[in-house]
Amino acid sequence: MVLQMARPQKNPKSGVYYFRQKTPADLVAAFGHKEASWSLRTKDPEEAKRRNAEAVRKQAMVWAALRKRPEPLPHQQIVALSGILYRDHMAVMELEPGEPQVWTETLKLLDRVASGPDGLESWYGPTVDNLLLERGVVTDETSRNRLIQETDRAFRQVAEQQLKRAEGDYSPDPKADRFPALAGAPQASAEKTSIRALFKLWERDHLANGKSPRTVGDFRQKMEALIDYLGHNDAQRVTPENIADWCDHLRHENNLAARTVSQKYLSVIKTVFGLAVEKRKLKKNPAGDIKVRFVKPPRTRPKGFTDDEAKAILAAALADPNTLGRRAEANKRAIRWGPWICAFSGARITEVMQLRTDDLIEDHGVLCLRITPEAGSVKTAIYRMVPVHPQLLEMGLAKMIRALPSGPIFYTTTPVRGKPVDPVERAQAVGGKVGQWVRKVVGITDTKLQPNHAWRHRFKTIARDVGIAPEYSDASTGHDDGRAATEYGETTGKALWREVQKLPRYEA
Repeated sequence: MVLQMARPQKNPKSGVYYFRQKTPADLVAAFGHKEASWSLRTKDPEEAKRRNAEAVRKQAMVWAALRKRPEPLPHQQIVALSGILYRDHMAVMELEPGEPQVWTETLKLLDRVASGPDGLESWYGPTVDNLLLERGVVTDETSRNRLIQETDRAFRQVAEQQLKRAEGDYSPDPKADRFPALAGAPQASAEKTSIRALFKLWERDHLANGKSPRTVGDFRQKMEALIDYLGHNDAQRVTPENIADWCDHLRHENNLAARTVSQKYLSVIKTVFGLAVEKRKLKKNPAGDIKVRFVKPPRTRPKGFTDDEAKAILAAALADPNTLGRRAEANKRAIRWGPWICAFSGARITEVMQLRTDDLIEDHGVLCLRITPEAGSVKTAIYRMVPVHPQLLEMGLAKMIRALPSGPIFYTTTPVRGKPVDPVERAQAVGGKVGQWVRKVVGITDTKLQPNHAWRHRFKTIARDVGIAPEYSDASTGHDDGRAATEYGETTGKALWREVQKLPRYEA
């Protein structure tokens, strides 16, 4: 009997989607629950489908593991499993080990971890459990504890070898051959070109270039989806036919849109494997020539807000904050000022929501909002200054900012469940709440319209209407026109102030 694939379930109150799957009858006792369920942490239906597909695959691995009887592992296989972790980590840092002091401190840290009563369990336990799950191994507690011990040895070996490399000694690790091959697995040489190792190689470069950590999580999900589909982690075995079949699987089995498969999934695989080719880890990118064709949906309305929609949102933003219910004060400020700032700047909502009080600055006598990667996420990774429109000055934006304590304007830095604040995540969350308010309270429900991003489209439209040259509207919105000439000179606050005054006022 073929079971129907679990679909994401929407919570009627919060709007958040959940993964839910009924526990197979023969596993209820072992699993301890009648269903598996957890939040997919998104309110977007398309994203929920993608995350749900990943959750289904992960849960299938759990069901398979529960059906196996725990068996003790011989010591040779335990060491072989730890060798997989060793080779993966060594491959990632093959070309760039970093500074010696990093590895000196790492070894000290591992000593401190080992000295604690539950140090090894808390430090390596999740890694070991994930490794066992990926390899389909179900073992007893004694073998698991022995694997944790061997994992500690393997990580120390990694740190010692990377310290040697950082100090200029690239001679082979004399102990590298101590790890035997895992029964039924490819030989150690294949582990050096594992798909996960190639992903870590991309991740290292991505973060070293100062790009968004959020993208790492998105890329990892796509790479894991490919690994789950293939049933192996060997990059050398991936063929163009595998990638083409996977894309068809995503479209027809997981019901993802062709555009999503092309621009979200396939593009990630092309990027990671492309970097592997550049770094001589692979001879050819198996996804390089694969295409997923799609037709752009017909456009039946402007991408930006109409005059009536813009006025409705801006008027609603001026309502008494007490009408916004039990929202936090920072969230109320976001609803009050976010749409107005977007309307007169064309900035992305996250760029606005991550503004700090010291991002209100003066340039050539002009009050500006500074949008900078130092505050969080900026798509182009280039800071820019946006003059505060005269209407915003009259409304008291500068006065409001100056009255706040130093720090973020639209979110708090209070840890959530003990977790330190991630500025990007917090700013995105607040921006999402503004979008929900636009939908639910103001009533702008057209699904062809993005409730925050539509301000960027409208800003460009108005800029053209009033004769603001593209170079100035691009400087305000942070668009890159790709012209070398644009890289010469600076667009000052004085120049932008001259242009921003051309934007008409809103009578909300």
